[in-house]
Amino acid sequence: MTSAYEANFRTADGKLFYSPISPSAHQAQHLCRRSVIDSSARLAALIATVYGDIGSKVTGATAIAEMSPTQMPAVTARCFLDLRIIQRFDVEVLEDAAVRGRMVFGLFGVDAPAGVSRYMDFITGKIGQFREIGDGPSYRSSSFEQLQPGVIVEGGRITGLDQTQFAGTLEYEYRSRLVPLRPVLEVNGIRHERRGLLTRKTFNAGPEFAVTLGPAPSLDGMWEVIGQLEEGGELLDLIETLPYITGRSLEEPGSVADQVFKVQRSLFTSVSKSIGDTRAKDRTGQLLRRVEITNCGVLTL
Repeated sequence: MTSAYEANFRTADGKLFYSPISPSAHQAQHLCRRSVIDSSARLAALIATVYGDIGSKVTGATAIAEMSPTQMPAVTARCFLDLRIIQRFDVEVLEDAAVRGRMVFGLFGVDAPAGVSRYMDFITGKIGQFREIGDGPSYRSSSFEQLQPGVIVEGGRITGLDQTQFAGTLEYEYRSRLVPLRPVLEVNGIRHERRGLLTRKTFNAGPEFAVTLGPAPSLDGMWEVIGQLEEGGELLDLIETLPYITGRSLEEPGSVADQVFKVQRSLFTSVSKSIGDTRAKDRTGQLLRRVEITNCGVLTL
């Protein structure tokens, strides 16, 4: 008998071990459009209240109500991410199981100037003390790691770019040098209404980003669209089929055994955190295959 607290996952060939966990990709579409507009307005008001003059520079706080779904933002820059996707590990040489390809993104520098600027900093590696020499933290040492089925695939965490305590505050550090990263306080009126949109969390200071897998209105207001996927859609399709941790038991949802699993997981996680075990974190959505970003760069328009 399989233990009730084993994680179930989906394989690349579409077969399911244990129970499927993928939520409906379209459930979020039933959210009230009015709540999206209100959440963006509240976000802008919060920024203005907390950050004063900086908050007043937030762009398009209530433009969601004004932008037509068919209105396309202007592409002001283009960049690429080269990927290596390891589809399985049962080979002697991983390259034999690898798929390589390129994603090309068009960036919306007019609608998201600050967000695009931050993203391009990590494309070029020219940021902070590394701005002149250009060998700073970049996406060529990054990967895609998290999957929210039907919503987004997340990536961008850069190897070697870590947070550390400095003068009583939490700062980013890369190669023993401080990298002054502050949250990009910017929102716009572009809705997460289709597949292939490049987006970032509004209050996130780090390099993380995501690509939508379909309409995701639940992201409107707290995430900012900064670009769109123009080439490499087949790679996004492949990533979406990779196995991932579901975070659910194999038992019947709502059953006694399923409830036991949830209680055990919560208890074990709480105890681990209380004793300082850094492994104690929710890994739901974590991809079980490697999706490496091997190179990145700027393209001409």
